[in-house]
Amino acid sequence: MRQTWRGYGRFTRLAWRASPALTVLTVLMLVLNAAAPLGAAVAIGAVVSRVPSASAMPWAIAVGAFFLLQWLAIGLYQAAAAALAERVNALLQRDLMAAVMRPVGIGHLEDPASLNLINVGQETFRSGWSRPGRLARTLSGVLNGRLMLIGACVIVAKSQPVWGIALLLAGLWAAYEDKVASRIEANHHHSGTEISRRTEYYYDLGVTPPAAKEIRIFGLGPYLLDRYLASWNRSMDEVLAPTSRRPFVAAIALGAVVLGALGSVAGSAGGSLAAGAAMAVVQALMVSLAGARITSWSSLQTELALATLRRYDDAVASLASTPSSGGAVVGAPQREIRFERVSFGYPGGTGDAVHELDLVVPAGRSLAIVGANGAGKSTLVKLLSRMYEPSSGRISVDDVDLASADVEAWRSQLAAVFQNSTRFALTAQANVSFGRVSTANLDAAAKAAGIDDVIAALPDGWNTPLSAEYDGGVDLSGGEWQKIGLARALYAVSNGASVLILDEPAAHLDARAEARLYERFLELTSGVTTIVISHRFSTVRQASSIVVLDQGRVVEQGTHEELLALDGAYAEMFRLQASRFSEAS
Repeated sequence: MRQTWRGYGRFTRLAWRASPALTVLTVLMLVLNAAAPLGAAVAIGAVVSRVPSASAMPWAIAVGAFFLLQWLAIGLYQAAAAALAERVNALLQRDLMAAVMRPVGIGHLEDPASLNLINVGQETFRSGWSRPGRLARTLSGVLNGRLMLIGACVIVAKSQPVWGIALLLAGLWAAYEDKVASRIEANHHHSGTEISRRTEYYYDLGVTPPAAKEIRIFGLGPYLLDRYLASWNRSMDEVLAPTSRRPFVAAIALGAVVLGALGSVAGSAGGSLAAGAAMAVVQALMVSLAGARITSWSSLQTELALATLRRYDDAVASLASTPSSGGAVVGAPQREIRFERVSFGYPGGTGDAVHELDLVVPAGRSLAIVGANGAGKSTLVKLLSRMYEPSSGRISVDDVDLASADVEAWRSQLAAVFQNSTRFALTAQANVSFGRVSTANLDAAAKAAGIDDVIAALPDGWNTPLSAEYDGGVDLSGGEWQKIGLARALYAVSNGASVLILDEPAAHLDARAEARLYERFLELTSGVTTIVISHRFSTVRQASSIVVLDQGRVVEQGTHEELLALDGAYAEMFRLQASRFSEAS
């Protein structure tokens, strides 16, 4: 019970934060909606007791006024509650987005427990019946039903005290049993979050573009349909549970009390009970049943929304406990970036992706990193950008430990281009100038990245959305998207970024085109600390220094010529690639 009242209080504060005016309007209309039928019941009794006297006319007018008032109150209440619900949901969604983006790294986005909690927030804004904002209507429905029940009991008790008390007790019992049953069902619903995520994954695979080619080429449609249905059935098995008979028994008891009271009124009418009073009691009994029905319907919806809100708060609280930004401000590297005995393993992995790695990246120069798949190349970049924190060891910039540095200040020094850069369905300008106020260097960045002619040909230039899913939007090819990513990095460098990370950003280009692109890129970013990851040796040979990683450790380092002379792992990989390239030519 205490948990329920805390939920009510939590929602009340949310509603007031979302819109004080709509909150007040919703409550006022709720009270009018509950009071109007009770007033009508009393007025109808007065009309019956005064017919055919002329004094019945004002009460007849009052009956009409009460019905009109109820009609108006219902309309305003539904509109206000719906608007308030949307504002509450938007407020919660924004808070969840902020909470998910607040942690320094991205580990929480790969942790099943965190994802289960975050998924509650995502489901909340897709499934209308469990959205917390729905409490604006369902909680009001519960309160409305209770007010109608209590008011009806007062009217009945005025002439039938025993039946009035019996009606109140039976109504409260039925409401309590409905709430208990609803809470159990809500808990069962939220117990299957992980399997629900899997069900949603199968659905997204089938209806969204990213996997469409593979699904059709390999004939995966029937498999996905079967997996989706099996997953959905399993989730339903976990959600559905045998229901208690107690709510049914309580409803039977309430019905029996109403029938008993009606029988008592029928036996007393015209005798000890005047016709007008009898009519008022009958109307009150009908109102009590309507209140019980409203309460029963609203209880399940309320408990589902309260359960979602509680899990939503758990998700936000768990994210708030993760490290956030703050600490020393790290500027552009003046001497070096240093990795000292750095180790890191991914959650659920079988070993370290990087193990006791020692590496020095000289400031203002270019460093290429090569190695087999799984050697730790991309992990090194993620650690440098603090997407993850080392499990041991230290990463420093000019002797300032990054673990104690302000992450936002440090990331403002970084510009990165990844092999699979995100294709933002936003304007071309937004795709290149993210996080930057100035747009003065946009054209220069586009020209340097070789995308200026594509931008010029867009229907609305820089203001064209880069997605055909939007009006006036245009889709780009894979190679053009990579150049957009390169332009974004160059634009960031022109606006103050001092460390450039290139993680296989030109994989869609052939070897010669990639080599020319890197040559141009390194020329444009001269003096910038640059880290290049590539499998193509025609590219990495242009770097000032080359590092070879193997099983998370540096095994060789030097210039292209020095590593060839060493005749080690680098030389072997270079000769193997050169021979393949010669055969292909």
